[in-house]
Amino acid sequence: MLLKNRRHILFFDLVMKPHPSEAPAIPLDQLTPHLQKRVDDGLAFKVIDNEQRVIRLSSMKQVELPNGEPAVALLFCLGDKEKADAGVTNIKTGDVRLFEKEEDEVGGLSVHAVIQLRPTTPNGFVYRTVMEDVTGFGRTPIQTFLRSQFRDICDDQDVTFPREDKKPLKTWPLVELAGHASEKLKTSISEGRLLHLELITYAEIDIGMDEGKFLKAARQNLSLSVSKKLPQGDYLDFLDKVKVWAKSKGYDTMRVRWKDDDTSKPHSAKVDTAKADAGEAFFLRTAEVTVTTPLAEVCAKMSDELIEAMKKEMA
Repeated sequence: MLLKNRRHILFFDLVMKPHPSEAPAIPLDQLTPHLQKRVDDGLAFKVIDNEQRVIRLSSMKQVELPNGEPAVALLFCLGDKEKADAGVTNIKTGDVRLFEKEEDEVGGLSVHAVIQLRPTTPNGFVYRTVMEDVTGFGRTPIQTFLRSQFRDICDDQDVTFPREDKKPLKTWPLVELAGHASEKLKTSISEGRLLHLELITYAEIDIGMDEGKFLKAARQNLSLSVSKKLPQGDYLDFLDKVKVWAKSKGYDTMRVRWKDDDTSKPHSAKVDTAKADAGEAFFLRTAEVTVTTPLAEVCAKMSDELIEAMKKEMA
């Protein structure tokens, strides 16, 4: 459930790998002016899932990060015909009021994002990105949307690259939003509380009946809740001991959940039980930000307050 004054954000790398692979990378800041024009002209949208959903880039603007680096802020909107009707309930009486949609109206969700316009390495094609964590509107549809928009822009602008003694070839970026695993488990967990461990392995099974041939493999889990009495300073030593035991019992993976005192959402990291030190495992960084102006599930305009909070997390 989204909270009106609090949002969780995820850290990604926007990868703009050139296609074909021998083509030079196309700088992101060369494409964003054309993307802005598509927004202004009402062309920045993509219909997906057999016309059941539509993704739209509602607005975008140039911003500056705290370190002075140029960036772009974006507001994505997802319209979904299958999304249940919104409603409210009276906290005192329990009465329920549903909102009836008008013609062509569908359920919606919004996601804010900020993308740094300078690549992480000179002449590279990876750009630091932060994005709202909204269930039902994640990185896959946004990745698909951006890939489609940049392909259309490159086609419209007839972007090519020269080849020796050959005809120039069209090129465009293959967009991917990759999780930015920038923080080590041992660094984060030292400031939080260990909550839960899950040991996982996959194995072939024989259920003793003919229908067993239709089963490929079974996922076997062992769920371990961690007592609050475990001293905080013992977390890493405890994790390494459990990891060794899990490996001896045939478990390949250990998923660790912990929570910081100042956030409401737990962190999660996956640890390979064959690795020497559990604390060296990297995980996808997240952050929690708060705003004073309440946010809805779907936003009519970009929240400057939320964008400012997201920019600070990129410092």
